[in-house]
Amino acid sequence: EITEIMYSGINAEDKIIRAMEIKQEADLLLKLFKECEADPECKKGEAAELFSKCKSGIADYTTNVKTMDPLKFANDMKNESEFTNGLQVQLIPWIDNAEKITTDPLEKPTSFEHAQQVEKNCVAFAKDVRKANKMLAKVDELVKALVNNKTTAEQQIEEQRTRFKKIASIAATRVESMRDLLIRWQEVNTSAEKDGMDFQPLTMFLKCYAVYFQ
Repeated sequence: EITEIMYSGINAEDKIIRAMEIKQEADLLLKLFKECEADPECKKGEAAELFSKCKSGIADYTTNVKTMDPLKFANDMKNESEFTNGLQVQLIPWIDNAEKITTDPLEKPTSFEHAQQVEKNCVAFAKDVRKANKMLAKVDELVKALVNNKTTAEQQIEEQRTRFKKIASIAATRVESMRDLLIRWQEVNTSAEKDGMDFQPLTMFLKCYAVYFQ
């Protein structure tokens, strides 16, 4: 049973309960053994040989019992709980929502000020993506500490990593595109303020606008 507790796939909570029960049984056996040890009759004739075998067996059993550490099982349970919470409660819901944001097209700015606001929104989302990346790294680290269902957990986190990379790529591209558009737009404004408007900035701006907001 000790081998099953130590190496089987039963959950950490059951391991703790069964380990505590076995430790109590071991304590009881040790107490009974000490009571027998105090009896002089146990050290005479055939009883002495049997007593010696029992002493050796109890010593081995006690050693095996000590290998079961409820604190380790409790830590395993904590890691499982943190992984599940990090993946199912925090990471996946964030990715689900972020995918909706990246799927929806950006607002088409109708003025320079509007374009500045769109760019600010893109930057804010990119910052949120960086925070989510830290969350992903934390959950990924928790996978390494799992005792049970580790392969399944690794597959789950890999699926989310693939989704996250796509989101991060879109977020970064949007920031770059909006900043480039603002530069082009500013060049047009600067050109318009001059006596004669240079059509090159306007042409470049219109090309960029058409590419970014197809």
